Amino acid sequence: MNNNYIVIGDSITYGIGDFESGGWSALLKNYIVNKDDSKVCSNYVHVAGFPGATSTDILNKIEYIFNSFKHEEFKNIVILSIGVNDTQEFNGNNKNSIEQYKSNIEKISKYIMQQDAELIILGLTRIESDEKFLWKPNKYYNNEVISEYDRDLEAILKFDSELEEFCKENKIKYLSMQDVLQKDDFIDGLHPNQKGHKKMFERIKKHLNE
Repeated sequence: MNNNYIVIGDSITYGIGDFESGGWSALLKNYIVNKDDSKVCSNYVHVAGFPGATSTDILNKIEYIFNSFKHEEFKNIVILSIGVNDTQEFNGNNKNSIEQYKSNIEKISKYIMQQDAELIILGLTRIESDEKFLWKPNKYYNNEVISEYDRDLEAILKFDSELEEFCKENKIKYLSMQDVLQKDDFIDGLHPNQKGHKKMFERIKKHLNE
């Protein structure tokens, strides 16, 4: 079957931190496209990464993104990686509450399912430090908060009874990324370096090949 992958996310999806390969999404694109044996491309990969984006930003863009990259004859597969920026503390408050994050993810998922597309949701990555650290003035990231959001996302997609049934019926897949990156896999404490992006790519590739 011919597949049309639409990769949607934030600055990590965009590839920031990997100045050699362009990030995990670029590695994925090269891997999938290079599997084609003929001059006719039988698999497409489109990357829509928006540095600084939250789940609210993606929700507001999802219809435009999907319609821009969908393929009428191929199987459309959306890989969604969003949420770390939702956890960002700005002047003492998270950009999005867990409740808002849950609502956004569900709305995005429902829209994609309505387009008869397959959906793979990547869990949140961690940050370099085990402590809260200053990213920019008044902006903080915290692994405990990130893990809380990630656990809640996993609960939404795997354990919450109502949404679990929704995911089962619509074949939504969840791939945890919490244990992929270690302290030496970051370029700035938040974005993975080349090695970190490679690790993320390998996890995603393995999942796609299963």
